[in-house]
Amino acid sequence: MSVAAAARKGCSRCESPLEEGDLRCSVCALPVPVAAHSVEKVRVQILRCTECGAAIAFDANKQAPACGFCGAVMKVEQPADPVEAATLRLPFAVDRELATSALRGWLGKRGFFAPKTLRDEAVFESLQPLCWAAWIVNANAQVSWTADSDADSHRSAWAPHSGTLGLQFGNIAIPASRGLTAAECSLLVPYYDLGRVVGIGETIAGETPAQIEGFDAQRSAARLQVARAIEAVAKERVEEHIPGRRTRNVNVSCQVESQTTDRVALPAWILAYRYRGSPYRAIVHGQRPEVVFGTSPTDWAKVAMVVILSVAGVLAIIALIALLSR
Repeated sequence: MSVAAAARKGCSRCESPLEEGDLRCSVCALPVPVAAHSVEKVRVQILRCTECGAAIAFDANKQAPACGFCGAVMKVEQPADPVEAATLRLPFAVDRELATSALRGWLGKRGFFAPKTLRDEAVFESLQPLCWAAWIVNANAQVSWTADSDADSHRSAWAPHSGTLGLQFGNIAIPASRGLTAAECSLLVPYYDLGRVVGIGETIAGETPAQIEGFDAQRSAARLQVARAIEAVAKERVEEHIPGRRTRNVNVSCQVESQTTDRVALPAWILAYRYRGSPYRAIVHGQRPEVVFGTSPTDWAKVAMVVILSVAGVLAIIALIALLSR
């Protein structure tokens, strides 16, 4: 049985879809027939940055000792297990000029504790488009929940409640990136329009070519992350079904009935810049230029001034209280 045939047939016990690379059914854990995953995959080499951790596929015709995102030295890895590659991607809606403008605007609005000259003196070392790796999960599940609420609590402040409901989970993004941190990915994910995905090889006129990041782990190794993500979403969604106005101790248990996973590359602009010799990094969303975040320098003279003024104010208040109490 080929991989494609196994995927069409699904699990022989629960009929959930099987995907390439699955050794067990993602729902009932039944082992996949050996023939369905016996084809040896090509094991690619991964070019890994020693500083920012970015991972890209290694091309022998385009050897580069420097990271395309932060400029640091890169090393070559050859993982023992086959490495997954994205099959879909989300096109860039922000070009280089718009990303640069967004970054300059962000640098000029870093707040009181940022140096006044940050916008003008920041030196852009690189501004690179990155398509970072993520799994997009869709699932159906029966969710059992328990919680305390103020409904029917009578003389007590809380009363126990429980229930079961079927929920659909669509487009849950699970980061599989080393170039971006989990916190950075979580800031980007809510603003992607996943309805615009195209095939990984599809070209769009005028779009800036971007590095496609390699997946940092097998999808099968991310099952625990997927389960936790589904439970987190379920915990939020069951709250509207809990009677009463106040709730606490909300717990959920998800029995997944079907689950599919897509491997998608999501767009972002990665900026490496320096201010007075120190390196910093900022990220611009690949579809929404108003979404910008990153690290920036702090004017410690201003911090010291605020601390001194605060201490002086406290001492003045203490002195005034002491004077009035005489």
